[in-house]
Amino acid sequence: MENPSNSSAVDVVVLGTGIAGLNAALTAVESGAAVRVIDAAETPGGSSQLSAGMYWTAPDVVALERRIPLGDKRLGARIVADYDGGLSRLRDSGVHVASEPTRDVMTFGVGYSFDVKELLARFRARITAGGGEISLATRVTGIRRDGDTFEIDTEQGERCETLTAGALVIATGGFQGSRSMLAEHMGPWGDRLLHRANPTSNGAGLELATSLGAGTAGNFSSFYGHLMPSPLDAPLIREQFLPFSQYYSDKCLFVNLDGRRFTDETLGDEIINQDLLFQREARGVLIFDEKVRREDATAEPFPNLGVLDRYQVGMDAGARHVDADSLDDLIAQAGVFGIDPTVLAATVRAYIDAVATGSAEADGVPVSPNARPPQNGPFHAIEVQPAITFTFGGIRIDDQARALDAAGQPVSGLFAAGADIGGLSNSGYAGGLAPAFLTGGWAGASATAYLSTLSTGSDHD
Repeated sequence: MENPSNSSAVDVVVLGTGIAGLNAALTAVESGAAVRVIDAAETPGGSSQLSAGMYWTAPDVVALERRIPLGDKRLGARIVADYDGGLSRLRDSGVHVASEPTRDVMTFGVGYSFDVKELLARFRARITAGGGEISLATRVTGIRRDGDTFEIDTEQGERCETLTAGALVIATGGFQGSRSMLAEHMGPWGDRLLHRANPTSNGAGLELATSLGAGTAGNFSSFYGHLMPSPLDAPLIREQFLPFSQYYSDKCLFVNLDGRRFTDETLGDEIINQDLLFQREARGVLIFDEKVRREDATAEPFPNLGVLDRYQVGMDAGARHVDADSLDDLIAQAGVFGIDPTVLAATVRAYIDAVATGSAEADGVPVSPNARPPQNGPFHAIEVQPAITFTFGGIRIDDQARALDAAGQPVSGLFAAGADIGGLSNSGYAGGLAPAFLTGGWAGASATAYLSTLSTGSDHD
């Protein structure tokens, strides 16, 4: 039996129902456009719905460029400039937004906690109330250009449809769900990355964009995520994404399976998580004392994450670990992790000496003035592994969210937002929800502006 098929036309097609895609769609609907939102997932929300709900980025351009010196400066400058306007849009939506900011988010940012799930629900309701449509469990099986329009083939169960649209917004959330793409771009251990995100962000949006002529930007081997316990007794599920994260790692001594330090621990968990991926077997060990466990490992990193003993959570999940009354006793048990105790002892001694003397490095690895080595027992160690939430390399865009080709020229009618874009973050992390929300707004506004040039026959580049 042949699959039933039909065709229909809209002004704008948006791929993705995360915070970027929904803000793009709602912005276009509010401008009077006919919009269809498509998502391969059976439930909407993308990775946004799995987050704690923190709208944050750098407090200013100087701080952003200090944290992400290799980031796209144009995109970064507009993110910072538009931050307050996006915050007002959040408040105007009617969802709860904290009255006071949280500072030092990810060691340097500023942000406001908000009810992200309620925002996503309200935006979906406003999109449909405005005449837009949302299609879930729907795959894009093909896409073509026909003059000034896109022809987009979709499949929803046995129902096939061809949509024509004047503008296309890609906001599918990155390529972290593709093991083959991670293996290609993330080095020899890339396909081992623990997946800490929705499973449908598999690079399909990036592949569609490049097939339409879009270029790429950013470091494809950099990504956002957090250290997680290793090994795990059972597969990771979404309810564990936040409680399993070992956010306190910046207060620890961090070694690889050779028993050596390889990064400045104080850079932050989201950065040393990336650094671990390129160590042997992509595994490492955090070493810390009771003060860190009782104060930092149980602290709430930012609102909505809750207070819990993350080290205990890791142990309960099956992670290899060691507890000892003295640091020497802990080092003597390093064989639990496959680490030579003699090597680890030398590493620990060099680190403690560097902190005591104010040296900027130990064994050639930077030591921060803010470093605090393990001091007072009991002492603890836990094996960890890197996890990925979304990728930093992606579609090349300008500061209007227009997709650009390899020469830097706009690809007519094509726009991108959220984690599908490349270059804003690069090792350093400019935030997730705020940049996604803002770039989604740019994409929706630019898509409708582009449509108006089609109706008037003006130059839309």
